[in-house]
Amino acid sequence: MNIKKSLKALSSLWAGSIMAAFLAFLTQVMVARILGPSEYGVLSSALSAATLIAPLAGFGIPQLWLKIFGVEGWAGIRWIPASFKFIKISSTLTIILLITWALAIQHNTETKIILFVLTFHVAHQLFTEITSSKLQLEERYQLLSMIQIIPHGLRLLGISTMYLISPLSVDAITVSLIYAGVAIPTVIFGMIEMSKMKGRSFSLKGHPPQNSSDCLSRPSLYKVFVDSLPFGMAATFHLVMFQINIILISYIATPKEAGIYNVAFAIMTAVYLTPSVIYQKFLLPKIHRWSTHDRVRFVEVYKKGNLAMLLLGISAMLCVLVFAPWAVPVLFGEKYLDAIPVLQILSICAPLRFLACSVGVTLVTQEHMKSKVYLMGVAALFNTLASIVFIKHMNLTGAAIATVLSDLLLLSLYYFFAQKYVFGHTHNHSTEKLT
Repeated sequence: MNIKKSLKALSSLWAGSIMAAFLAFLTQVMVARILGPSEYGVLSSALSAATLIAPLAGFGIPQLWLKIFGVEGWAGIRWIPASFKFIKISSTLTIILLITWALAIQHNTETKIILFVLTFHVAHQLFTEITSSKLQLEERYQLLSMIQIIPHGLRLLGISTMYLISPLSVDAITVSLIYAGVAIPTVIFGMIEMSKMKGRSFSLKGHPPQNSSDCLSRPSLYKVFVDSLPFGMAATFHLVMFQINIILISYIATPKEAGIYNVAFAIMTAVYLTPSVIYQKFLLPKIHRWSTHDRVRFVEVYKKGNLAMLLLGISAMLCVLVFAPWAVPVLFGEKYLDAIPVLQILSICAPLRFLACSVGVTLVTQEHMKSKVYLMGVAALFNTLASIVFIKHMNLTGAAIATVLSDLLLLSLYYFFAQKYVFGHTHNHSTEKLT
């Protein structure tokens, strides 16, 4: 891998992700200030519900593509027809599920309307993910950065414009409609990119020139479902770990408290940007390739990545601890002061999640993905049950403590499994076994 080229690509992704995160954060600040804790909590809870359900649309297909093309090269084209069929079926069922959620659970009228509107947000999430996978395979990192930035910019612009024109008309429903509107260009662009992929008009990088895959059998719809299942489950469990507390607080406590917790969550989301860019947006396709074709580099990236993520995570934790008492009131206002202790507790998650990202990425390779899903499922179940108990007895503090404990559990499970099964049974045992 050319170092100069890699640094340029990573810089492009990093800049794009920084800008996207900055715009998303500004949007959260503006919406929180305009709506106030209670209505902000209603919107946050509905958005979390839609985001939690969204991975069911496409259920692991974007991640499966990264693996298939990383291992098979151009022969991976044979998976595309069945993949598209699966995306159509799963996305339809996901939208039906969100509508059912809105109708079946006892929501007020405002929440029901928001959930209906956010079906468009599900489509946005789907097309963002599948388009991102295609662009990663083509190593078109500048365009990948743009599709991260533009939706956040459009949301911020839409909300700002509405507030300037008619401040009193901006409520949670208005904001959800703006989210829905932003989904339209994302879907259109995604459909254009997918039509190119279907017509074999895309440039796969890192593999020899295209060879015909017509002689190879095409996977069935069932085969695609079985192979994408671990990735879909992993994405769902990740979001349970990441978002479930906002939903639980809204139902167990009040929407106001959900809004306060979401302020701390929004700040930590920005903090978690670093490992996400490095591993999910840049290294993941390469790690799939190295795990099969360049084991020495695979091990080297793992060792150096662990150290780098630990140091970066500790630095992030200290920054949040120190600046939280100042940042929350300045950015979000005095109404959200109760978010400060919650944010300081959640800061402990930074080194845990940074390191878990580095360790966990080794488990998406070769035969280990199903085991990773199992580990994530254990941690997600623990997080959900612990959050229910802790929220009832300790409110927002309990939700934050449950998150820290869940992250610690997940990191411990990842590290134990990677040490024993990924690096413990290789031919060059003495080199790859990490101490």
